[in-house]
Amino acid sequence: MSKVKSFSAKSSLVGVVLSAAALIGFTVYGMVYDYFDTVVFLTLALGMVGMAAYALVDRAWSELLNLAAVACITFGMGLFFLNSYPVWADRLNNISMYGSRGTLVPVITLLVLMVAAIVVGIVSCFTQKEGKAK
Repeated sequence: MSKVKSFSAKSSLVGVVLSAAALIGFTVYGMVYDYFDTVVFLTLALGMVGMAAYALVDRAWSELLNLAAVACITFGMGLFFLNSYPVWADRLNNISMYGSRGTLVPVITLLVLMVAAIVVGIVSCFTQKEGKAK
C-alpha cells in the first residue's frame, strides 16, 4: 500500500466515494421498492473495489483496475437502466401498466451517481498514476 500522491489516484478515490454512494443508494432502493438485482450490486461493488485497489496498490497489475472498474460500473448501470423500464414507462406516461413501484427521482439520482463515477474513472484512466513520465 502506498500514499495517494497523483491526480489519477485521487480521482480514482473520488470514484470510490461516488460508486459507494451509488451502491448504498441502489441497495436501499432495491430493498424498499423490491427491485434489488444481485448482478447490479456485484458490478457496483467490483467497480468500487477496483477503483480503490488502483489508487492504493502499487503493482503492475493494478494499473488496469480503474479501466476494469469503469467497465463494471458501466455494465451495472446499463442493467439497472434496463431493469427500471417499468418505472420509466409508468411514470412518464402517467399509467400503471407495468405495476411499477417507486418514482423516477431515485432512479435518476442513481444513474447520475453511476455516470459521475464512470466519468471520474475515465479521467483516472487518462492521467498518470505516478505523476511522472514512464
